[in-house]
Amino acid sequence: MIKGIVCDMDGTLVDFPNEPFHSSWDALGELLDEEVKREWYWLRDFYYPKKERYLEWFNKQVALLKGLALERVEDALFPLPYSSGVREFFSDSKDYLKGILSSGISVVAEKIASELGFGFVRCAYLEIKDGIFSGRGSFDVKMWKKDEDLEAMACEMGLSLDEVLYVGDNENDIPAFEVAGISVAFRPKTDETKRYADYVINNFRELNEILKAEGC
Repeated sequence: MIKGIVCDMDGTLVDFPNEPFHSSWDALGELLDEEVKREWYWLRDFYYPKKERYLEWFNKQVALLKGLALERVEDALFPLPYSSGVREFFSDSKDYLKGILSSGISVVAEKIASELGFGFVRCAYLEIKDGIFSGRGSFDVKMWKKDEDLEAMACEMGLSLDEVLYVGDNENDIPAFEVAGISVAFRPKTDETKRYADYVINNFRELNEILKAEGC
């Protein structure tokens, strides 16, 4: 019996227009001056395949945000571009515990949690002082070991992994797919992601049928 729904954020709960990841990080990058923006995307493309160097990538990219005003970020990122069916599904899912498990940014994750009632959040936290990004941060998520993070979040929820449905969209979600009670790929970015999921959806409202089929 599924009692908790945990979702990836970027490309899953929200769909920013930036290719290829549709991520909150790249939405931030678009706000930077052109020279800094070039460095931002160079860092992304250089570090993304280097799984063991995520912390190094995170610190270098976060440093580029120093001095950016939170107000400017909120004006650019809000209202959030929710993926198809997200608002509708989660407005009717009050019987389930809900969590966000993402390497996406805290500004967006906390907004989703507030608007849609997600009680559990693990993400990349960006330090803000007096309305300005300090260029420092921390993160609660192992980008390529989401199985470990999902187990920890399930424990926080008071659930076993068998009681959790997990939704993600990309290859770093595969470890979570492998341990969740039910795994769902939302518009999967790769064939590998699709192959590891129990179900594939294009609209979050399809989760209602999955839960019904699973006797939840």
